[in-house]
Amino acid sequence: MMKISLLIIALMCSGLVQADILVIVNAKNSVVALERKQIVDLFMGRVSAFPDQQRAQTLDLKTGTPLRADFYKRLTGKNEAQVDAYWATLIFAGRMSPPKQLADEKTLINEVANNVNAIAYVTRQALPKNVKIVMELPAQE
Repeated sequence: MMKISLLIIALMCSGLVQADILVIVNAKNSVVALERKQIVDLFMGRVSAFPDQQRAQTLDLKTGTPLRADFYKRLTGKNEAQVDAYWATLIFAGRMSPPKQLADEKTLINEVANNVNAIAYVTRQALPKNVKIVMELPAQE
């Protein structure tokens, strides 16, 4: 039993144990749930509105943030450099603007809590009442 506990602690410290990622929107947003493809389309700039045609504002963490890299890898199968290159192409062509980047999860949650059009992602945690979960990306095993 002691060996198993030590192994779990070692894995947690090494960063190999990943947390679930929650995709969140404002509680007043009419969206109840989103499918993976819909979230990919929003965060990769293929669509700019929720399924009910309400405008969507995607919020992202700053480049280089481990959660940002993990989110895109789980969601799209692309690493952070590939996602950034994809957006660079769209920006150069003048077609779309990438998600607004914010400093940390607390800032993302506050922005979603105050903006009915916002959508973001955070690790599993207690969330305020004015934010709701529309999809979960479970930790990879």
